[in-house]
Amino acid sequence: MYWVRRLVVVGLPLLVIIVLVIATTGGSSKSPRATSTDGPNPQQTTQTTGGGGACTPDQLSAVLSASEATYQVGQQPVFTATLSNVSQATCRLTTSPSNEEWTVTSGAAQWWTTKGCPQPDTSATRALKAGASRQVSITWDGHRLDPGCKRGEPAQPGTYHLSATIDGVNAEEVAFHFTKKTQ
Repeated sequence: MYWVRRLVVVGLPLLVIIVLVIATTGGSSKSPRATSTDGPNPQQTTQTTGGGGACTPDQLSAVLSASEATYQVGQQPVFTATLSNVSQATCRLTTSPSNEEWTVTSGAAQWWTTKGCPQPDTSATRALKAGASRQVSITWDGHRLDPGCKRGEPAQPGTYHLSATIDGVNAEEVAFHFTKKTQ
């Protein structure tokens, strides 16, 4: 009986300590594996900050803009997409040129697109709080894109339309214009 009491006095606190250690470490001394649902190739991520799960298209809205309403032939328009978190929760937004499709049309003719052409191999992941926004931009050289992603003729005077799908979110089209060069 003496040894049973000693075992209880020494063993019970030791058992409590072991249970607490297991509960706080998850029961494993191995480090957890990193997983990501931020895109097709998470190894390309260059910058990460915490916050929530990956943003889904239904949590985001996208608004397009051109740096000017009117350009002279030969100028290079800068296009911006503002992605806003319209949900009530923080999510992780991964921006990558490979997840962006920008297209310029005039009438029925497609003048330029990023679809099917090589894009830089960069991405960034950031927390996007509810109601917060993040901008991504691209510059168009103002020339038609010929088959094989070759630079074609310069844009002619007229009305052009920019459309884009950014990270799975379709943005409403924006119109802009080209005019003749002034001397």
